[in-house]
Amino acid sequence: MFKSLRRKFVASAVVSVAVVITLMAVTLNFINYYKLEQRIDETLHETAKSQTLVALFKEGAENDLVITKNTSSATDSTGFSVAKVNSEGKIEKSYRDDALISSQKDLQSYIDKIYTNGQESGFIGSYRYLKAETKTGNVILFLNCQRDLESYYSFVRNTIIISSIVILSVLIIIVMVSKKVIAPIQQSYVKQKQFITDASHELKTPLAIISSNTDVLELEHGNSKWTKNIQNQVERLTSLVNSLVAFSRMEEKDTVERVKFDLTNTLKSRINDFNELANFQKKFIATDIDSNLYYNGDQQAIIQLMDILLENAIKYAPQNSDINISLKKNRRYATMKISNKANVKKGDLRKVFDRFYRLDESRNSHVKGYGIGLSMAQVIAEKHKEVIKACAPEDGIFKIEMRFTLDEIASE
Repeated sequence: MFKSLRRKFVASAVVSVAVVITLMAVTLNFINYYKLEQRIDETLHETAKSQTLVALFKEGAENDLVITKNTSSATDSTGFSVAKVNSEGKIEKSYRDDALISSQKDLQSYIDKIYTNGQESGFIGSYRYLKAETKTGNVILFLNCQRDLESYYSFVRNTIIISSIVILSVLIIIVMVSKKVIAPIQQSYVKQKQFITDASHELKTPLAIISSNTDVLELEHGNSKWTKNIQNQVERLTSLVNSLVAFSRMEEKDTVERVKFDLTNTLKSRINDFNELANFQKKFIATDIDSNLYYNGDQQAIIQLMDILLENAIKYAPQNSDINISLKKNRRYATMKISNKANVKKGDLRKVFDRFYRLDESRNSHVKGYGIGLSMAQVIAEKHKEVIKACAPEDGIFKIEMRFTLDEIASE
């Protein structure tokens, strides 16, 4: 139990830290990228307003002015390329760095892409472009941002590496301290269980004495409503004590001893045992159970779980109503569903599995209970690593579902 609690604590703590660090890293990279775009766009806007640009495209200038740089690669250059275009996006004149754009045809292909996406500025590969209206006409400016982008990508890689190291370090630290963090909870839980066990044993003796003395009173003075009430209360307290002891023992188990057994016949057997009680109370059990379903688990614990659920359904179902029980196979699972009419509202009823919890509608009713049975059922399900849930699919219907992972070979 505490191993599972420790794992959940470590997982939740690490996930929380990872989410915070990831958000910080993403935010930091977003700001860095935004500033990169802003800085480059400012450079392009300033260039678009410069007199140098006017001189490049003055009357009589070459249609394709080329500047050649002695660079080992395009990434070594940070120069501009500029194209003056007509209303259809065709180049009229251009100024290009041949280390970046080798021909006017390549430049035109970039411009065609820009007109296709319809944006005023953006990236095409490693080039940042800007469409601008100047004194000389419509121009498109290109700036090689390879160095800036490589610097940005390097920053992204470094943040990922640093974030990963921090998250891994946090994981190691949390794993190391988690045992100490869980220790007070574990000690408190152990003391609580010990108290329940000790109190239960201490209560058994006086309850037995009260019951015996009541029997003596009935023998000497005959039955009366007072002695009958005493016996009823003794029985209720004895039942509560036994439930608490059984609950405590079940929680103490870290694992269950698993054996293969016939789940179908086990459920049918339990229904047969409860059928007489249901009929006596004018409640009718309807079944839909698949055959030849086998399960690996603690058979006695599963029987106890079935008894709890059947007893709960019979207890709360009104007279002259049906209790529907099904066990249906779905691939490698079997789902047991038990539903009955009850004074409940539509919705999720997961709280019914809380220890000592009872629905408000039943708390003041004639039905007696302590809210331990379904808690016990949930513990049994969890010890088997299975899922149990409760809900009201509609007003007035209470339904419990329990999933079993089948022994596939035996169930074929």
